[in-house]
Amino acid sequence: MDGDENGPRTRGTGSVFGRKDSKNLYIAYYDLNGVQHQESAGTDIQQVAEAKLRRKLAEIEKGVPVDQSRRLRYEDIRAGLLNEYRNNGVGLIKRRGGKIPGLYYLDEYFRNMRVSSITTPVLRKFVSLLKSGELQKKIRERNPREHRAVRPMENATINRILALLRRAINIARKDGLISVVPYFPMLREENVRTGFVEPQQFRELLKHLAAHLHPLMVFLYTTGCRVGAAMKITWDMVSADCTKMFIPSELMKNREPITLALPGELVAMLKKQFRKAGARVFDTKNLRREWAKAVIAAKMPSLIIHDLRRSGARNLRSSGVAETVIMSIGGWRTASVFRRYAIVAEDDISKAMAALEQMNGTLAGND
Repeated sequence: MDGDENGPRTRGTGSVFGRKDSKNLYIAYYDLNGVQHQESAGTDIQQVAEAKLRRKLAEIEKGVPVDQSRRLRYEDIRAGLLNEYRNNGVGLIKRRGGKIPGLYYLDEYFRNMRVSSITTPVLRKFVSLLKSGELQKKIRERNPREHRAVRPMENATINRILALLRRAINIARKDGLISVVPYFPMLREENVRTGFVEPQQFRELLKHLAAHLHPLMVFLYTTGCRVGAAMKITWDMVSADCTKMFIPSELMKNREPITLALPGELVAMLKKQFRKAGARVFDTKNLRREWAKAVIAAKMPSLIIHDLRRSGARNLRSSGVAETVIMSIGGWRTASVFRRYAIVAEDDISKAMAALEQMNGTLAGND
């Protein structure tokens, strides 16, 4: 249909119409050269077809070539994402050879799909398949050698996968290949870890860990540094008296270098070690195996090494260190991500309420 109940459209605003040979509606519009284009809206719902037409007209107005936008496929924006990561030195590209977690599922579902077809309803369908485990099951059936367990996916993991695709589409938009980015139906995350280690628990844990791992553990627990970054720190980054450590930008998630003043206990540990230019500071031999044994012996079996990073953030915050300083020390890029780490314990809440009561005194008075 070229118009609606209020009359025909104004020339230049395009049209939505039906065809006898298709159950789907079609849209028609003119490009900047005056050439008319017609294509399926991929739906039989008038409002959805209208929305697609508006997006096309917006692309034309912004100068995005119609044919280029129409031909753009998932593989094109995937390549753009990987190039962006390589150009910015994102560690995942180097460590995994381009096999970024999440691309596995995006490749399976969006393979050869036109970017213009990646709409919010399509994304919701993708999310539902991951939550139910159906997409994982399909991957398993197509790959007999795949050994991953077929199970529903957690909300946080799905969000990380959606964020990858959103990043890829945004790169295409910045490159002028498309003009509109669909709404991404991110999920509420209720499976974020809240584990942290109290000082007395940490001391107990160290008792069951091999001595060569103690310097690394103290460093992680006091700075909130990522274990992956800590493992790459070399003696060239440590001052002669071991009191300071310069961590270059490539090891920091926020890509900002920092010079840390090390705690006295760690300084004493480092001074006892053999120093060799270019060699790694922290000995990580059998780290995972030793950790697994220690947490069981210390009766903290659910503890993971990354919990030391959370603990470091909370400890610094509890010590009165400003949030911006803590973010700089740990390399957190945004306040929202940092606040997922700065965990509030039950004891923190009790102390806060006690302090409030002391300040306010008796409010209602004595009856």
